[in-house]
Amino acid sequence: MKFSKAKFIKFIEQQAPFMLVIACVASLRFVDSIAIVFPVLLITMALYAWRRYDSRILVGTAMLVLIVCTIFLATGRDPHANEAAIIAYYFLAMGVLGLFIDYLRLRR
Repeated sequence: MKFSKAKFIKFIEQQAPFMLVIACVASLRFVDSIAIVFPVLLITMALYAWRRYDSRILVGTAMLVLIVCTIFLATGRDPHANEAAIIAYYFLAMGVLGLFIDYLRLRR
């Protein structure tokens, strides 16, 4: 199956919101320096606002991470559950901010 350049760009644009979520989770999970993690989160939020991606993806990610958090708690892995809860909070905050930006755009 051969992709043309236009199809490839369209495919990347459709998958970009999900790739940004994966980049955020990876930076939050594997990087200990807030000097690196915070700019990744800011860039993600800026791209979601600029490209008008659906911010509900971020809220949905927060819900999924909270489900993982409850599984960690049920299996007795409290440190992992705490880390998952922090990640869920970041995604929820970004999602609410994105939805607020969408609300302000609609009011115009």
